[in-house]
Amino acid sequence: MKFCIVIPCFNHPTTVAAVAQSAKIFCPVVVVDDGSTMSLPELPGCEIIRLGKNSGKGAALRAGFQRAAELDFTHAITMDADGQHFAEDLPKFLAAAQTQPEALIVGVRNFFAAGCPTHRRRSNAVSTFWFRVETGVRLPDTQCGFRCYPLALTQRLKPRSGRYAFELEFMVRASWTGVPIVAVPVRCTYAPDQIRQSHFRPVRDLAHITLMNIGLVLQSWFVPLTLRIAWSHGEKWSLRKTVREFFAEHTEKSSRLAAAVGLGLFFGILPIYGFQIMVGAAVAHQLRLNKATLLLASHISIPPVVPFILYGSMVLGHWIFTGQSLDISPHQITKGLTLEHFVEWIVGSVALGVAVGLIGIILTYSVARMVRRK
Repeated sequence: MKFCIVIPCFNHPTTVAAVAQSAKIFCPVVVVDDGSTMSLPELPGCEIIRLGKNSGKGAALRAGFQRAAELDFTHAITMDADGQHFAEDLPKFLAAAQTQPEALIVGVRNFFAAGCPTHRRRSNAVSTFWFRVETGVRLPDTQCGFRCYPLALTQRLKPRSGRYAFELEFMVRASWTGVPIVAVPVRCTYAPDQIRQSHFRPVRDLAHITLMNIGLVLQSWFVPLTLRIAWSHGEKWSLRKTVREFFAEHTEKSSRLAAAVGLGLFFGILPIYGFQIMVGAAVAHQLRLNKATLLLASHISIPPVVPFILYGSMVLGHWIFTGQSLDISPHQITKGLTLEHFVEWIVGSVALGVAVGLIGIILTYSVARMVRRK
């Protein structure tokens, strides 16, 4: 294993030299000058990469990883050039990477001990929340730039985001592909001079990160894991193969496929019009059922079928409450009649949904078992 330090730098002439010199005690250093408009000091003994224009932290990290791979390093530890991180914490990353070479090692800061500004703590809390939603992984700090990347992983993953969103998207996609995320405690400083040197743009960068999180959350909820892994590796699948994967996830057992069909029918009949798909998708996500199958089954309440669902619900509800049949036909159902028997309709809808759902489960399970035997 060969380690190096990658330091992305944009207009940090007063701090980058101290950061590089302190890091060089532990590992070789690669400094990426991201199109600085201010002259940087001499950095003897460091590999220097100069980008033609300022392209953001994501582009600087990509360039640093590429150069580190060309120099035959296996791991790159990233540090910020503004002096926020302490080189004395580097041995923690080296030890953790030696134990788990394939893991992404992430620094976790103690915000209160470092006197972190309130707005930064809030930003990190929001980012941490969405990271957990997207991956299911609990991580106290998702915005720390002090990390150890396996360079083979940086060559495989293809994040689309730039600037500060790059690091978060990389971590999400690494988690999706099964890479362990290992947290190590690190110190940091938020001195006034250090805060002033930050190039984080509160409006534009937060908007960029927010849009990226929306996309990742939608992917984590609706896109099968196999397809997310393929996209993370930059693979392109045909439409036919993509559709097949949407209907194949979580269907390795006939019982799980049958449960998706049964719940889809239940939510399709349930009188929560306008929210059936949303609620069905949320339940499928929690129970790890095939969302495409469940949502397809929930479309039982299409316009031509709705009158019969209303009729069955009202008749069944009336029988539950009175023990008598409701002497009407489907075409006699009106809005006024529905409101007159509102409670009966609601209870009947739930009962009908359960009954149709159970029938769907039994039929789907029987057919799936028969097909798989053959």
